[in-house]
Amino acid sequence: MRKYKIINTLALWLATTTILCSTISCGRDGHHSTPTNKPLNITIYLDLSDRLTRDLQPNQKERDIAIVNKFVQTFKDACVKDKIIRTKNHMRVIFYPSPNSSEIATLASMLEVDMAKLKGKEKKKALQEMDKRFTNSLSQIYDETLKAKKWIGSDIWGFFSNKKVDELCMRNGYRNILVVLTDGYLFHANNKVKTGNAYSYVLPQTLQNPKSSLIVKRKGLNNLEVLMLEVNPYDPKAHDKMQSVLENWFKGMGVKRFVVSETDLPSNTATVIENFISQ
Repeated sequence: MRKYKIINTLALWLATTTILCSTISCGRDGHHSTPTNKPLNITIYLDLSDRLTRDLQPNQKERDIAIVNKFVQTFKDACVKDKIIRTKNHMRVIFYPSPNSSEIATLASMLEVDMAKLKGKEKKKALQEMDKRFTNSLSQIYDETLKAKKWIGSDIWGFFSNKKVDELCMRNGYRNILVVLTDGYLFHANNKVKTGNAYSYVLPQTLQNPKSSLIVKRKGLNNLEVLMLEVNPYDPKAHDKMQSVLENWFKGMGVKRFVVSETDLPSNTATVIENFISQ
């Protein structure tokens, strides 16, 4: 009898261990972990085009800074939840192409926090200073941009198509989230391509063409989530067409998950952000 008891006990232990291992994802290669278990890699791409001059209340500068501040708070909350001392979360704000201004370049260098590169008290200090540093730097960047009035456009299409997004927004083992703040008109003076009804840009003229689309130049973005905010066509009737063009473009490139959201009051946009991050 004792022999059978030992065998039964061993079988029960093995079964329990198998269930427990399955529950906590024993594999170390990350294939079983969910996005919420991965450190965050948040990149915010700001479109510094003439959209900043649109007649909005609050104005575009205030809306954009409110959105970035929401992500700063989200980032800080995630770091605390992960235990500050251990967290590897990363967040930064980028522009593409980089503004031709040494002052803006200096300010932009302040818009990054990489917890994986910091140790001990450095992590806590970085989080404590994050709100003020990001708000002040962004405010100065927007003021400088509005003062210069050099609107060559923001090359969002080129950023994805030339794989700059891979270099700047993708990290292995991270939940990679790219936030794009733009009015939805993708255009850069030095990157204009047209193939039939497919374009490298979105303009009022292209939206009038029911067959128009964005050129899909690459694939392989299945490890990226994209949240496009502040989409705002000049003609409200063009919104559905613009959204369809942008969503089909992301889908064609293999983006894992994407949301294209129109401009709204900061409080409503904050809800969109919360829903996106929490899923």
